[in-house]
Amino acid sequence: MPELTRAEAKALSVCVERFTASFQRDVAEVIARQFRGIQPADIAELIGQLSLLGRQLDSPQKPVVVHDGHCGLLKRVLVDQRREQAEAIDVPLQKAVDAQLIKLLRRDLVSLEFLMAAPWFHETTALRVPALTDYLSIRHAEAALAQPLALRSREYDEKFHILEAPALFLPDLALYRKRASFRGACIAVAYLDIDDFKAFNTRYTETKVDLELLAPFMEAIEAHVFSHGHAYRFGGDEYVLTLPNMERGWAVMFLRALQARIAAISYRGIEHGPTISIGLAVLDVDCFLTDREVQARANTAKNHAKATEKGRIATFEGVLFRDADLALA
Repeated sequence: MPELTRAEAKALSVCVERFTASFQRDVAEVIARQFRGIQPADIAELIGQLSLLGRQLDSPQKPVVVHDGHCGLLKRVLVDQRREQAEAIDVPLQKAVDAQLIKLLRRDLVSLEFLMAAPWFHETTALRVPALTDYLSIRHAEAALAQPLALRSREYDEKFHILEAPALFLPDLALYRKRASFRGACIAVAYLDIDDFKAFNTRYTETKVDLELLAPFMEAIEAHVFSHGHAYRFGGDEYVLTLPNMERGWAVMFLRALQARIAAISYRGIEHGPTISIGLAVLDVDCFLTDREVQARANTAKNHAKATEKGRIATFEGVLFRDADLALA
């Protein structure tokens, strides 16, 4: 049974209001439009429970106590609102260079993350709330959205034109997360780095490495990912993969097969081909990270692999994506 300070309860009350408004807009009103104003009982029940939760949070008592029966709903609200608030400050954070300004932008987010660190949060399973696909087929649910779900026109990296341009990664991930949410599916994001890449350039020159190593290397990545997702070139030796509908076990097997495929390539004029270290982040439909945070966490996992044992895959245990949760797969 969570016990909250008045300040914590007030912050959560605002979250409940925002969650309720989003649920009304994205689910309840869509269903009403599709079915001549009918409101299913499950939707009405959730809206009622959100109202009850809000009244508990507005209680004048100290501390504010949330009933055990509402813990799952409160966790659902927190998970949803943490991601929503993080997405709201994503663009401003990319512009900010002043530490104090960054701290102010992140203030509300830090408060939510503090609440998510509480024992009750980890001991509670987030309530599953009604979704469009409870009442509509997946195809009709996607068609009912205000914004159509469609991939952007494909662009390719400006140097080799083999893998996709890095600017497509974030919009692609946002699209696949939305589509995956309708299907209860995971998405794997992998960050790849060629081990000791500078040594290849020093020994063989950048021109030879570009022609004889990187071109066949990227062709192998493209072939391996073909029909499974997307591969983007982020730099001379860094690459990112988006792999929809891949849970962790399958993703690890897929990435190990990629490592084996790359190891089997014969590079003309290059004695020993490269190995790759990989960071893996697997997102379920409840993942609270923003798309940019997912990229950063996969990058952190890649750095962990390189620092621990090059040529390995590193990922996160659990669903919190903390540095302490990093482990070699």
